Amino acid sequence: MKTVLFDLDDTLIHHNDAIRGASKELFTQVLPRRSQDCNEFVEKWISANASWYRKFYDGQVSFQESGRGKLRESFSEYGCVFSDRTTDALLLEYWERYVGLCQLFDDVLECLGKLDKYKVGVITNGQETQQIDKLKRCGILSEFDVVVTSERAGAAKPSADIFIYACEELRESASDCIYIGDNLKLDAIAARKAGMLGVWLDRGQKISEIDLYDREKINSLSQVPALLANLTRTSTE
Repeated sequence: MKTVLFDLDDTLIHHNDAIRGASKELFTQVLPRRSQDCNEFVEKWISANASWYRKFYDGQVSFQESGRGKLRESFSEYGCVFSDRTTDALLLEYWERYVGLCQLFDDVLECLGKLDKYKVGVITNGQETQQIDKLKRCGILSEFDVVVTSERAGAAKPSADIFIYACEELRESASDCIYIGDNLKLDAIAARKAGMLGVWLDRGQKISEIDLYDREKINSLSQVPALLANLTRTSTE
């Protein structure tokens, strides 16, 4: 293996914690007297965020339309109607809070520090500016030789096209790349179908497919150097 590639959200960065924290603050800002509905709103926000991002990945809406759609949908039950100007202002404040809450997992810096012999990169579904901002905020952008977003590649995981795009950027073949991510289907299985070695980072998820995945699996990024060393030994035997 010559190249180690990572997913971003909930692999390197605590995305779920950040989105929950930022959406709670958003709800409190808009509806300060309805604190009893906050937890319910957070779940609505997470669901709307996922569905509207999929529409963005699929080219059905622009990134701005995706943001406006999830905000209006999430607040619709509470009788809130927003103009485009207000919606965009709220989204900007939400995003600033979200980025401010993004934190690295404890095993990230240790792992990256042991990959000097490899090309290292990120392949992530997301909008270019936002994903880059998160890497800057967490102080690790300079660690990567390439960062490929779905917006930049014109394709989103699980499509093989985004993985192939990253290989072309790195001038490496897929067979020389290992891809690590927390989502079994979008990361490990999708990367394997694209010709890479797909590794599932299982940070304690409870999903039904756990017993169906018979390939490489790790529970912490601190296991990556040992995994790479084992792959090197196996290839030379």
